[in-house]
Amino acid sequence: MIVAEDSSHSLQYRLITQPDHARFAAELLSLWRPLADHPRRDELLFAAREHDNGWRETDAAPYWDAQRRRPHDFISLPRGERIELWQRGTARFAGEHPYASLLIARHAIRLHQERSGEEWQAFREYLDELYRGLAEETDASEEQVEADYRWIDLTDLISLAACNGWSEPFGRYGFKGQVREGTLSLAPFPLAGSTAFRIPCRRIPVRAYRGDADLGGGLAAAGWEQLPVRVLP
Repeated sequence: MIVAEDSSHSLQYRLITQPDHARFAAELLSLWRPLADHPRRDELLFAAREHDNGWRETDAAPYWDAQRRRPHDFISLPRGERIELWQRGTARFAGEHPYASLLIARHAIRLHQERSGEEWQAFREYLDELYRGLAEETDASEEQVEADYRWIDLTDLISLAACNGWSEPFGRYGFKGQVREGTLSLAPFPLAGSTAFRIPCRRIPVRAYRGDADLGGGLAAAGWEQLPVRVLP
């Protein structure tokens, strides 16, 4: 779950699920001109859209953060729940879409490469074994996977910046971007033209929630809205 304080709406938390953030990343990538003739375009789009699929179940009933008394976000979620959702998310499409799953596993490895200690060892071993098996099944070289994964990593970052409303400039792989008041600017501009997107979101009041039931009640009362994002040079 992406949890951002939205001062433009009477100090509310704006909540965007990880799957909805991923769908926005895939929508961007689908309009990416340099990707138009890519031989594995369909699998790249699938990987972009499903790279956070393990969060489906978790974000359907967000966890309460007892320390901050608000919903857990994608950074603060406890280790046990995080490992469970990434095991689920990396395995879900391994049989149906092995190459896209290879890229999703690559994403999980990158996200958790700094995690150390015995509590993470079994999970890292699981990811490494899954990655090796999928690479062997798809006969994909490390150079190919790394080159393809850059598209997933880049659009993931761009989508995170838009969904979180990060105001600081960002950059990766030669692209630079910035989010300002609902506008996402990119350079060099990779799309055919300026375009607008709408990302599903919910808003709940910024207050100290008392537990899962209190948080769940607040979420149940919050209607679904659309966060407009205009993308332009």
